[in-house]
Amino acid sequence: MNTASVLNPILIIDDELPILNLLSKSLTRNGYTVDTAESGEKGIKKIASNNYSLILTDMKMPGLSGEQVLQYSKQIQNKLTPVVGMSGTAILGEDFFHASVWFSIKR
Repeated sequence: MNTASVLNPILIIDDELPILNLLSKSLTRNGYTVDTAESGEKGIKKIASNNYSLILTDMKMPGLSGEQVLQYSKQIQNKLTPVVGMSGTAILGEDFFHASVWFSIKR
């Protein structure tokens, strides 16, 4: 049963290609259209020129972090797209969670 009913693709941003491919294949198999970016820099370029139903981003990446991707999406692009932060690191801190909840409520 295919229940995917989003209008715009889901953007996945992760510098680890095995994770990026796993998430992409899993969502695609479930009927979602997916776009990917291998870095925060590539991700914000895609955010600037496309609309997404959801953004999944790794938190810890070389260059731009997931938190910087969130800030770019919400503050600079002023987009309402939900952003979900992911990490294989046990200690994330609460800053990203608070920022994403705040932006979701305020926007």
